[in-house]
Amino acid sequence: MRKILALAVAGTLMVTSSVCVFAAEGIGVAEENTDAGSNGGSEATYSPTTAEYWQEKYEKANGDIADLNRQVGALSAQKDMQEQQLRSLQDQFEAFKAAQERNNASLSAANSTLNNQKNDLINQKNNLTKQLENTKKSLDDAVKVRDKYQEKYRNATKHGKNETPSRAAQLSRNNAIGDGYGGYIAQGGHVQINGGKSNVTFTLAAPTSGVLSSASQYANSVGGTLLHCVTTSSPGVSFKTATVNFTVTGVYANDTIAVYQLQGKNWVQVLVSSVTDNHVTVNLTQHGPLAFVRVAAVATATH
Repeated sequence: MRKILALAVAGTLMVTSSVCVFAAEGIGVAEENTDAGSNGGSEATYSPTTAEYWQEKYEKANGDIADLNRQVGALSAQKDMQEQQLRSLQDQFEAFKAAQERNNASLSAANSTLNNQKNDLINQKNNLTKQLENTKKSLDDAVKVRDKYQEKYRNATKHGKNETPSRAAQLSRNNAIGDGYGGYIAQGGHVQINGGKSNVTFTLAAPTSGVLSSASQYANSVGGTLLHCVTTSSPGVSFKTATVNFTVTGVYANDTIAVYQLQGKNWVQVLVSSVTDNHVTVNLTQHGPLAFVRVAAVATATH
């Protein structure tokens, strides 16, 4: 813009300067003295050469002014184009700024979501770590109990093998089966048959060595400890359902006891309706070998 103003001022000065010269020098005019006999006036004459010179100067000045005007026009057009480019750049800058602000907002929201997810995962990890520690403790306790009770059955082939004759007779008279280590399982009658009270007693007998070995192996497979294994019968009495209260030494009310019945070749879990000190109540639908197993949690698998 300064360049345009400078050119305009220069053109004006040139025109002004030419006009001043015409005025000061009396362009193309010469005065000649007249004779004394004249009418006392003077006659002006013009020099063609001087007039042509200043005409050329004038035309050249006009040409210079036209050139300056063209330059001013070109510079003005250039100025307009640059202003348009500036406005375009300004618009692009504003669009970029708005896009950047949107991206920053989206990034902030994404970071907040990721932080929340991270905190949730940390909390889940801490909870799982606590659960794992509790599970390990329960497992260690169960293993200790299992090892303790397995020791009783390590060399046993059947219940009552190590009982003295007098004790074996006493257990038999009380419908009980000993484990050889002072403990026993018994059934004292009053079995509920098909939902009703009765005086029926389930007779207990020691299992074969093969059944005992199978029961011990199955107890290990479910992470438990075999406490007792017996077979039941009720001569002359049939039933569809029976609720049987077994006396089982070494059992406490807070123990978790699972009972499995050998049906064919499979050990099938039967319903335990209650566990109290030295007593386990079981619901049966048929006779067969029963395995009483202490477990860390109630086993639900059926094999």
